[in-house]
Amino acid sequence: MRRSIGRTARALSLAAVLAVVLSACSSNSSSGGSTIKAGPGVDVATKTITLGVLTPETGAASVIGKPLTAGQKAYFDNLNAHGGISGWKVNLVVEDNQYNPQTEVQTYNQIVNNVLFMGQSLGSPTTEAVEQTAQSQNVLLGTAAQDSLFTTQKINAVIGTPYAEDVANALFYVTNTLGKANAKVGIVYQNDAYGQDGLRGYTAAKNAYHFDDVGHATYNVTDTDFTSQALAMKNAGAQYVVVTAIPTAAAVLIGTAATIGYHPQWILQGPAWSEYLISSDGSATGKQTAVAPALAGAWVRGFEAQWGDTSVPGMSQFLKVQQQYDPTQVPDGYYEYGYCLAIMEKALLAKAIAAGDLSRAALVKDRTELGTVDFGGIMPAANYTPSLGPVSRQTDIAQVDLSTNGFLKIIQPYFESSAAKNLSAS
Repeated sequence: MRRSIGRTARALSLAAVLAVVLSACSSNSSSGGSTIKAGPGVDVATKTITLGVLTPETGAASVIGKPLTAGQKAYFDNLNAHGGISGWKVNLVVEDNQYNPQTEVQTYNQIVNNVLFMGQSLGSPTTEAVEQTAQSQNVLLGTAAQDSLFTTQKINAVIGTPYAEDVANALFYVTNTLGKANAKVGIVYQNDAYGQDGLRGYTAAKNAYHFDDVGHATYNVTDTDFTSQALAMKNAGAQYVVVTAIPTAAAVLIGTAATIGYHPQWILQGPAWSEYLISSDGSATGKQTAVAPALAGAWVRGFEAQWGDTSVPGMSQFLKVQQQYDPTQVPDGYYEYGYCLAIMEKALLAKAIAAGDLSRAALVKDRTELGTVDFGGIMPAANYTPSLGPVSRQTDIAQVDLSTNGFLKIIQPYFESSAAKNLSAS
């Protein structure tokens, strides 16, 4: 009798396991009885999709990771509260990659079996550390890094303009829009893939616009002293200095330059900027930092609309979501970026759900066939095609203005230069 009960229990247990396995492969979708193919991180019973987020919540790049993730989460929270995607809701599992490649690998391995794909992987050196593994596993990466080479791999779902095109556009602005054809220009860049891509754009612009290239200087992400880089640019007589860096490095470089009496026109890559460089809490009422006066007038290259500009079609809805889910959030381009990253991922998931295939392989394929994603002007529209490459080549330029909301004032709306248009992605 006991053996009979034991066999029955084991049979029921086996049946339960098989039911779970089968439900992970196919189940009723939202379209009236049709089946949907599902991969890891997809709970068909509760219609929940789990995505991973690998982002710096601590360390030097946390001023980027925190607001970017908050914007991404706010979009999905609002989406979930309004019916999700055909009834499917999106859940984010966030891990701190500390902007460290080794930590990125560790956190990726910790959560990869429990997520459909990585909804965010922030940073060039960190994403590069897991890119090959993700490729072998068909794990799509919501790559929050604009390294040109990432756009050539179907595994990377990138929004925004590559760093190289961003630099090329800015130097067109100097040499052509402002008419400074003989400007003396230098570049300071991070000694990794991020910095190398900025240098690619710089070199392409030099070849196209023939400005006077007076010097290059590099730094390592762990460096804390930028005296040699500031002196190199000063001694070279650079009137315009491109800075492909992260915010902490940019602040120390510009502050150091100010102490030696050097005040060129700084041209910051988007990831070199943060409102926290201006005040202690990023707000207009926060205590001003020591480097704020030196930063006033610097240019910031980017592709996010000016915060609060309601002439931008999608701004009013964006602000409504931000006020509901993050009412204390200060104006921040990374928050806008995260919100737009979620818009792209929603479009991708909607395509997969409509096709009845939420497998990893399908998502990677869908990314190449997604077509145009409109961000309501908060960022330039992105165009995803099987030919891969940059999804946008447009840049806007803002000037640091201590009296403006968010400390950035757009001085050049979205544009695309000839050098950026002709840049290859490799």
